[in-house]
Amino acid sequence: MTMDSKVMGYRVDWLKKFMFPVHFMDCWSLYILDTDKKIVMVLDPKETNLSDEMKIKHGPLARKFQQKLCTLFSDMFGAGLVETTGWSFVYPLVAQHEPCSREDSGVYVAHYVLEFTGLYLRSTITQGQIEHLRKKIAYEIVIMKGN
Repeated sequence: MTMDSKVMGYRVDWLKKFMFPVHFMDCWSLYILDTDKKIVMVLDPKETNLSDEMKIKHGPLARKFQQKLCTLFSDMFGAGLVETTGWSFVYPLVAQHEPCSREDSGVYVAHYVLEFTGLYLRSTITQGQIEHLRKKIAYEIVIMKGN
């Protein structure tokens, strides 16, 4: 992963929110880090019920992920840009769907990236849309520069 501003086309150290698809326990989730508010938000399409299961499942990994990202930023851009302490971890139930299969979790995460406003999902996804998005992702990968 390169974080060189010339390669990226913008200054990474000016960004305030980062979205990371995370492959964990054989399925995909989305970790959103807000460096201004010092909040890590975890969205897991397999955990969409009211319970602490998402926190139990993701808590230790989300904390480690946040600490590593803050350390990386300090190494790349100087100490103090992003503090490693004082962060909150939230596990909102923003998904208005049943828990998905592990096979569909990556498509749901792509949908979250496209449709999550920071507070809610702009739309839900149907089975037909899941198949369409799966094909679109495959197409984009095939036409990607270097393939």
